[in-house]
Amino acid sequence: MHFNKVITFISIAGILMSCNSGVVSRKQYDALKGEYNELKETKEAIQKDFIEQNEQIGLILDELSIIAGRTSSLRNDVESGKGDIKQAEAIHMSLESIRARIGELEAASEELMAKNKEFKKVVEGLKGVITQQEDQISNLMSVIADKDKMIARQGRTIKEHEGTIAEQNEKITAQNEQLKKTVKAQAKMLFDAGALLEEVADNAPSVSWRKNKEKMANMTQDIYKKALTYYEQAKKAGFAEAEEAIAKVRAKIQAE
Repeated sequence: MHFNKVITFISIAGILMSCNSGVVSRKQYDALKGEYNELKETKEAIQKDFIEQNEQIGLILDELSIIAGRTSSLRNDVESGKGDIKQAEAIHMSLESIRARIGELEAASEELMAKNKEFKKVVEGLKGVITQQEDQISNLMSVIADKDKMIARQGRTIKEHEGTIAEQNEKITAQNEQLKKTVKAQAKMLFDAGALLEEVADNAPSVSWRKNKEKMANMTQDIYKKALTYYEQAKKAGFAEAEEAIAKVRAKIQAE
């Protein structure tokens, strides 16, 4: 821009000198005026580009500020165990989009950047901010990925434990059923043993001698009592039919 002002000044100075000497021609005057207008238009175009590029930088800065907020929110979510990889991927895509826009801005502002070191410094600063943001997002994505892997491992472990517990429950249920069957069979065996003893006592042989009758009666009582014991054990084991048998045997014991 300073170079343009120098040329314009020289051109105008030349016109004035020519006018003072009285040797300027209309053709020279028109040529110098055209050059002046061209320089003026170039200056205006550069100013317009500079304004537009500043507007673009302002928009980029606003978007980076929003992304910084999103990154901070994501970091808080990660620390509390709620971070989602999709959040991080969305922020990463936004950063890639801004980086592409800065690349377009550099390409369109090559002449301005060559002449204006401050503008170039701003652009380089924006690229540095994006790199920092990308590094933060990459770190957060790594943390989230590790967390997801750990959750997946825990899920597999839980499923394995659930499978083991289910298998153990099935075994326990089967064992309980088998135990019930065994207890029921044992109860039936106890009942049958009582019934057999009761039958033996019922069929005790008759004897004639008094002393023998007394001995036989005592023996019969003992057999009935043993039968009663088996019936009572069968009842405790859940054999319902034993209750009626118990009542009958007790009656026979009392009758002796």
